[in-house]
Amino acid sequence: MADPLVGWPQSRSDSLVLHSRLGRAWYKDTAEGLRQVPATVTLCVSALIVLAVVDVRRPALLWLSLALVALVQVAASLTPWERCPRWVRCLPPLFQMIAVGMMDVGAGLQMWTLDILLLLPLLGLSLQTGAAALASGLVVSCAVMVAPVLAGVDRIYPTVHLVVTMAVLGAVGVRAQATVSLIRFQWRRLALAQDEVARRARQLAASRDTLRSVMRAATEQAIIGTDERGAILSVSSGAQRMFARSEQELLAMHVTDVIPVVSEGGDRDLDSRRDPGRGEAPGEEQLSRLVGKASTGGAHMAELEDHDVDGAVRHLEYVVTARPRLEGADPDLSPGYLFVVTDVSSRWEDERRQDEFISLVSHELRTPLVSILGYVELLRLSGANLDEEQQEYIDVLERNTQRLRGLVDDLLASAQLVFGAPLSGSNADVVKAVEAAVKAQLPAARAADVEIEVGGDPVVQLVTDPTRVEQVVDNLVSNAVKYSVDGGRVTVSVHSATTEEGHGAARITVTDHGTGISQEELTKITERFYRTHDSRRRRVRGIGLGLSLVQAVVAEHGGTLDIRSEVGVGTQVEVVLPDLPLTASAPTDVPGPPSAPESSGRAG
Repeated sequence: MADPLVGWPQSRSDSLVLHSRLGRAWYKDTAEGLRQVPATVTLCVSALIVLAVVDVRRPALLWLSLALVALVQVAASLTPWERCPRWVRCLPPLFQMIAVGMMDVGAGLQMWTLDILLLLPLLGLSLQTGAAALASGLVVSCAVMVAPVLAGVDRIYPTVHLVVTMAVLGAVGVRAQATVSLIRFQWRRLALAQDEVARRARQLAASRDTLRSVMRAATEQAIIGTDERGAILSVSSGAQRMFARSEQELLAMHVTDVIPVVSEGGDRDLDSRRDPGRGEAPGEEQLSRLVGKASTGGAHMAELEDHDVDGAVRHLEYVVTARPRLEGADPDLSPGYLFVVTDVSSRWEDERRQDEFISLVSHELRTPLVSILGYVELLRLSGANLDEEQQEYIDVLERNTQRLRGLVDDLLASAQLVFGAPLSGSNADVVKAVEAAVKAQLPAARAADVEIEVGGDPVVQLVTDPTRVEQVVDNLVSNAVKYSVDGGRVTVSVHSATTEEGHGAARITVTDHGTGISQEELTKITERFYRTHDSRRRRVRGIGLGLSLVQAVVAEHGGTLDIRSEVGVGTQVEVVLPDLPLTASAPTDVPGPPSAPESSGRAG
């Protein structure tokens, strides 16, 4: 068993002895010989002094005691203590006590002068664990003090001296052993604490190395960790590449220095970036706009337009989340944010080319479709003698051409909105646009045996693009009719409203009692070309552009789109369109929903 004092803690507050080489060696498990040196020196010097100044009665015993002390020292220095039983460590102090007894008998003094030397080996025994070592030392001490009396040495008050001395030795021994036990206990606790600190230090080093490895491996995305004020704490190699700055430069910056704040209108806030060398502090409002919902524990995603080091335009997409507080972490550890920035310029370019192609094809398709519809109208007006079958063919041709034209118009409108074609704001009555869109859907509603009801305010004035409003309502009503059950009802209402800023707005609500949409798909339903996986809804024709077009028009207005649905119950879509800025003229070649013959009342 190892000596419990091995590995005694070394710190700046320890004594100089523990800092010295001798002090560190003193507590080694194999340093039993070194620990006997003080007693050996004291006993030898005492014996030599007695031989020099006292007329001893038995000098041979004194020399024999010196030899015994020296022999004990040599044996203690050469013994392989790590292979010896624990009780063997009690032998050197016990032999030193016997040497004291030999000196006392050999000197033949009347006074009990040499008995004080028993204290050193007794303290040595107190360092050993267990009460047996101390008890054996007291027994040997008692025998040493009785030996001169038995050997005929004339002593003063031998009984009193024996009792008092044994009481003192016993008290000192017990106190010393208790102190050593307490020291051992405190050392064990300190050793455990040191082990825990070392373990956590290794874990921290491993976590730091893992984080650095991950950050260096993230070359395609910029990963930026900040504190709660936005100061950058860690960056990935991808961030260094994306922003063309070294790690040291980025760590000295604020997150708004590298990620521009996007204004509510979608434009870059040119005042959001500061000159790091001027020591300007970024505003809390800019950081709040940058992190969005992440400040309340959610996730915020946004896209922005930026310029690289060469001045070329690029598109970046970033996601920011709050850094979670780990279990067991320091409660005083500052929270912060994690930004993941991706260069999506190639995706934007692909989408731009795709929309450019769609726009080109849509334009090319609209011309022949208009011609076909014109010829169909001419056939109806020419008074040609058409039999019932031929008339049915004409109806099918017109219906499918109108459907194809509506699809092409949606494609063209979607492409124009993606290209950033601005809406033309003019004073218009939203109710008239809603009624025109509803009228266009009456034939489809009659075929599906669905009733369309329009209600609300009689007049709703708004600065808007009425053609776009008509497209919005057309797509919403078309969806409501398609997904309604036979004999169902679609309700369309339009009311005047006011935004939080006090601007005028129109609130359009379309409600159906159809199949409904699952909560999982509600988050994706406004994506372009998204089609539901619900088999009941997939039977309805379409390419998934309607709600994406609605979302785009609402975004251009700076309005809101709220979709509430329950499977098997129905869907309610609410659109709020604020006023647009007035413009001088409307854009050209903006398709609207296909017209329909005049009709009213319940469809079907």
